[in-house]
Amino acid sequence: MKVIDTRHLDQLKELIGGSQESLNELVETFLVEGDEIIADMNASVPDQDLDLLRRSAHSFKSSAQDFGALELSRLSASLESQCRAQWPADDIVQIQRISDSFRSAASALREFLASQ
Repeated sequence: MKVIDTRHLDQLKELIGGSQESLNELVETFLVEGDEIIADMNASVPDQDLDLLRRSAHSFKSSAQDFGALELSRLSASLESQCRAQWPADDIVQIQRISDSFRSAASALREFLASQ
């Protein structure tokens, strides 16, 4: 399975008017914000800040889908759903999976940017 479904990037590019430069800027923003989301997820753990963890997962779910990081989106959607009811028992494991998936997606997106 490919880490990034580039069809989503093509759709996003079309949605923003066809500008490769604008798409590249959006990808760069996603990469920076992704690191911030991971940091927020990790920060939510000590106090079991359910709202912060849910909002972080929601943010990743939506943006990862836009950038074709479908596994990251799926993992984030699952965590978000669990956070609606209670603190997930396997919080650290799920956050690590999301972090690993983001790292893979980020690497693939950096390769995409380099090829443009």
